[in-house]
Amino acid sequence: MIKNVYFDLDGTLVDSAPGIIDCLKIAMEKYGYDIPDYATLRKCVGPPFTYSFPNILHIKDEHFHDMVATYREYYDAKDGMYNAKVYAGIEGLLSDLVKRGYCLFVCTSKPEPTAKKLLKKLGIDHYFTEICGATFDAKIDTKDQVIDLCFSRAPWHKKEETVLVGDTKFDAAGAVKMGIDCIGITWGFGSRWDLEDAGAAVILDYPGEVLDYIEAN
Repeated sequence: MIKNVYFDLDGTLVDSAPGIIDCLKIAMEKYGYDIPDYATLRKCVGPPFTYSFPNILHIKDEHFHDMVATYREYYDAKDGMYNAKVYAGIEGLLSDLVKRGYCLFVCTSKPEPTAKKLLKKLGIDHYFTEICGATFDAKIDTKDQVIDLCFSRAPWHKKEETVLVGDTKFDAAGAVKMGIDCIGITWGFGSRWDLEDAGAAVILDYPGEVLDYIEAN
Protein backbone atom coordinates (compact mmCIF):
# COMPACT_ATOMS: atom_id res chain seq x y z
CA MET A 1 0.00 0.00 0.00
CA ILE A 2 1.45 3.35 -1.07
CA LYS A 3 1.66 5.97 1.69
CA ASN A 4 4.54 8.21 0.57
CA VAL A 5 4.98 9.85 -2.82
CA TYR A 6 8.31 11.39 -3.83
CA PHE A 7 8.13 13.76 -6.80
CA ASP A 8 10.90 14.69 -9.17
CA LEU A 9 10.82 18.43 -9.94
CA ASP A 10 12.05 19.42 -13.42
CA GLY A 11 9.87 17.79 -16.05
CA THR A 12 7.49 16.26 -13.51
CA LEU A 13 6.04 19.08 -11.42
CA VAL A 14 7.35 22.02 -13.40
CA ASP A 15 8.20 22.84 -17.00
CA SER A 16 11.50 24.53 -16.25
CA ALA A 17 13.10 24.07 -19.66
CA PRO A 18 12.96 27.71 -20.85
CA GLY A 19 14.92 29.11 -17.90
CA ILE A 20 17.42 26.26 -17.75
CA ILE A 21 18.13 26.33 -21.49
CA ASP A 22 18.56 30.12 -21.58
CA CYS A 23 21.13 29.97 -18.78
CA LEU A 24 22.96 27.03 -20.34
CA LYS A 25 23.32 29.05 -23.55
CA ILE A 26 24.80 31.99 -21.63
CA ALA A 27 27.37 29.75 -19.94
CA MET A 28 28.32 27.99 -23.19
CA GLU A 29 28.69 31.25 -25.10
CA LYS A 30 30.89 32.72 -22.37
CA TYR A 31 33.35 29.84 -22.67
CA GLY A 32 33.33 29.64 -26.46
CA TYR A 33 31.24 26.54 -27.02
CA ASP A 34 28.94 26.19 -30.00
CA ILE A 35 25.29 26.13 -28.96
CA PRO A 36 23.73 22.75 -29.79
CA ASP A 37 20.19 22.34 -31.09
CA TYR A 38 17.17 22.60 -28.83
CA ALA A 39 16.66 18.83 -28.63
CA THR A 40 20.17 18.40 -27.22
CA LEU A 41 19.78 21.24 -24.72
CA ARG A 42 16.45 19.82 -23.60
CA LYS A 43 18.18 16.59 -22.59
CA CYS A 44 20.02 18.60 -19.93
CA VAL A 45 16.79 19.34 -18.05
CA GLY A 46 16.62 16.85 -15.21
CA PRO A 47 19.96 15.03 -14.98
CA PRO A 48 22.65 16.38 -12.66
CA PHE A 49 25.21 18.59 -14.37
CA THR A 50 27.94 16.12 -13.40
CA TYR A 51 26.30 13.91 -16.05
CA SER A 52 24.90 16.33 -18.61
CA PHE A 53 27.83 18.72 -18.95
CA PRO A 54 30.42 16.09 -19.99
CA ASN A 55 28.10 13.57 -21.65
CA ILE A 56 25.53 15.74 -23.43
CA LEU A 57 27.20 19.14 -23.87
CA HIS A 58 30.78 17.77 -24.04
CA ILE A 59 32.14 20.40 -21.68
CA LYS A 60 35.84 20.03 -20.91
CA ASP A 61 36.79 19.13 -17.36
CA GLU A 62 38.78 22.33 -16.91
CA HIS A 63 35.69 24.44 -17.68
CA PHE A 64 33.16 22.49 -15.65
CA HIS A 65 33.21 24.35 -12.31
CA ASP A 66 33.42 27.83 -13.83
CA MET A 67 30.58 27.10 -16.25
CA VAL A 68 28.37 25.74 -13.48
CA ALA A 69 29.10 28.91 -11.49
CA THR A 70 28.15 31.07 -14.51
CA TYR A 71 24.96 29.09 -15.01
CA ARG A 72 24.00 29.48 -11.36
CA GLU A 73 24.75 33.20 -11.45
CA TYR A 74 22.07 33.67 -14.10
CA TYR A 75 19.70 30.92 -12.98
CA ASP A 76 19.73 31.64 -9.25
CA ALA A 77 20.98 35.17 -8.65
CA LYS A 78 19.45 36.74 -11.76
CA ASP A 79 16.16 34.86 -11.51
CA GLY A 80 16.39 32.68 -14.62
CA MET A 81 14.79 29.93 -12.55
CA TYR A 82 11.45 31.75 -12.55
CA ASN A 83 11.05 31.25 -16.29
CA ALA A 84 9.04 28.12 -15.50
CA LYS A 85 5.46 27.00 -14.95
CA VAL A 86 3.61 24.24 -13.14
CA TYR A 87 2.26 21.62 -15.50
CA ALA A 88 -1.51 21.53 -16.04
CA GLY A 89 -3.17 19.14 -13.62
CA ILE A 90 -0.28 18.98 -11.17
CA GLU A 91 -1.70 21.23 -8.47
CA GLY A 92 -4.96 19.29 -8.52
CA LEU A 93 -3.01 16.03 -8.18
CA LEU A 94 -1.01 17.34 -5.23
CA SER A 95 -4.10 18.69 -3.52
CA ASP A 96 -5.99 15.43 -3.95
CA LEU A 97 -3.08 13.37 -2.62
CA VAL A 98 -2.72 15.55 0.48
CA LYS A 99 -6.47 15.42 1.13
CA ARG A 100 -6.27 11.62 0.99
CA GLY A 101 -3.51 11.53 3.58
CA TYR A 102 -0.43 10.78 1.49
CA CYS A 103 2.94 12.19 2.55
CA LEU A 104 4.53 14.14 -0.31
CA PHE A 105 8.23 14.90 -0.74
CA VAL A 106 10.13 16.60 -3.54
CA CYS A 107 13.14 14.55 -4.62
CA THR A 108 15.24 16.51 -7.13
CA SER A 109 18.78 16.70 -8.47
CA LYS A 110 18.36 20.48 -8.57
CA PRO A 111 20.19 22.11 -5.64
CA GLU A 112 17.87 22.08 -2.65
CA PRO A 113 17.89 25.85 -1.90
CA THR A 114 17.06 26.55 -5.56
CA ALA A 115 14.23 24.02 -5.55
CA LYS A 116 12.73 25.56 -2.43
CA LYS A 117 12.82 29.07 -3.89
CA LEU A 118 11.26 27.95 -7.17
CA LEU A 119 8.45 25.95 -5.58
CA LYS A 120 7.65 28.80 -3.20
CA LYS A 121 7.53 31.29 -6.08
CA LEU A 122 5.20 28.99 -8.03
CA GLY A 123 2.98 28.57 -4.97
CA ILE A 124 3.09 24.79 -4.56
CA ASP A 125 5.70 24.33 -1.84
CA HIS A 126 3.05 23.95 0.88
CA TYR A 127 1.93 20.58 -0.46
CA PHE A 128 5.23 18.95 0.51
CA THR A 129 6.36 17.75 3.92
CA GLU A 130 10.00 17.92 2.75
CA ILE A 131 11.81 19.33 -0.28
CA CYS A 132 14.99 17.31 -0.74
CA GLY A 133 17.60 18.14 -3.34
CA ALA A 134 21.22 18.04 -4.34
CA THR A 135 24.00 19.98 -2.63
CA PHE A 136 26.02 22.69 -4.37
CA ASP A 137 29.22 20.72 -3.75
CA ALA A 138 27.71 17.66 -5.51
CA LYS A 139 28.24 15.40 -2.49
CA ILE A 140 24.54 14.69 -2.95
CA ASP A 141 23.92 14.74 -6.68
CA THR A 142 22.36 11.66 -8.26
CA LYS A 143 18.74 10.61 -7.89
CA ASP A 144 19.54 7.60 -5.71
CA GLN A 145 21.50 9.86 -3.36
CA VAL A 146 18.57 12.27 -3.08
CA ILE A 147 16.15 9.38 -2.48
CA ASP A 148 18.46 8.24 0.29
CA LEU A 149 18.36 11.78 1.71
CA CYS A 150 14.55 11.64 1.71
CA PHE A 151 14.60 8.43 3.71
CA SER A 152 17.14 9.86 6.14
CA ARG A 153 14.75 12.73 6.88
CA ALA A 154 11.81 10.37 7.28
CA PRO A 155 13.27 7.10 8.60
CA TRP A 156 9.75 5.83 9.33
CA HIS A 157 9.03 5.71 5.58
CA LYS A 158 9.08 2.13 4.37
CA LYS A 159 10.38 1.40 0.88
CA GLU A 160 7.44 -0.84 0.04
CA GLU A 161 5.10 2.05 0.90
CA THR A 162 6.99 4.67 -1.13
CA VAL A 163 7.05 5.53 -4.83
CA LEU A 164 8.93 8.07 -6.92
CA VAL A 165 7.16 9.94 -9.70
CA GLY A 166 9.58 11.04 -12.42
CA ASP A 167 10.01 11.71 -16.13
CA THR A 168 13.48 10.40 -17.01
CA LYS A 169 15.59 7.28 -16.95
CA PHE A 170 17.59 8.83 -14.12
CA ASP A 171 14.49 8.82 -11.93
CA ALA A 172 13.62 5.23 -12.76
CA ALA A 173 17.20 3.98 -12.37
CA GLY A 174 17.64 5.82 -9.07
CA ALA A 175 14.40 4.35 -7.72
CA VAL A 176 15.39 0.84 -8.77
CA LYS A 177 18.79 1.25 -7.13
CA MET A 178 17.13 2.33 -3.88
CA GLY A 179 14.55 -0.46 -3.94
CA ILE A 180 11.41 1.59 -4.57
CA ASP A 181 9.01 1.71 -7.51
CA CYS A 182 9.05 4.51 -10.06
CA ILE A 183 5.91 5.85 -11.70
CA GLY A 184 7.22 7.08 -15.03
CA ILE A 185 5.37 10.01 -16.63
CA THR A 186 5.46 11.15 -20.25
CA TRP A 187 4.64 14.87 -20.07
CA GLY A 188 8.22 15.81 -19.12
CA PHE A 189 11.62 15.56 -20.75
CA GLY A 190 12.32 11.84 -20.88
CA SER A 191 11.00 9.15 -23.21
CA ARG A 192 8.69 6.21 -22.64
CA TRP A 193 11.35 3.83 -23.99
CA ASP A 194 14.07 5.10 -21.66
CA LEU A 195 11.72 4.83 -18.69
CA GLU A 196 10.85 1.26 -19.65
CA ASP A 197 14.50 0.31 -20.10
CA ALA A 198 15.43 1.85 -16.73
CA GLY A 199 12.82 -0.19 -14.89
CA ALA A 200 9.82 2.07 -14.29
CA ALA A 201 7.01 0.08 -12.67
CA VAL A 202 4.37 1.81 -14.79
CA ILE A 203 4.31 4.66 -17.32
CA LEU A 204 1.43 7.14 -17.30
CA ASP A 205 0.45 10.03 -19.54
CA TYR A 206 -1.69 12.33 -17.36
CA PRO A 207 -1.64 13.55 -13.73
CA GLY A 208 -5.08 12.10 -13.11
CA GLU A 209 -3.76 8.65 -13.98
CA VAL A 210 -1.09 9.05 -11.30
CA LEU A 211 -3.77 9.60 -8.67
CA ASP A 212 -5.74 6.58 -9.86
CA TYR A 213 -2.65 4.35 -9.86
CA ILE A 214 -1.58 5.40 -6.35
CA GLU A 215 -5.10 4.93 -4.99
CA ALA A 216 -5.21 1.42 -6.48
CA ASN A 217 -1.89 0.41 -4.97
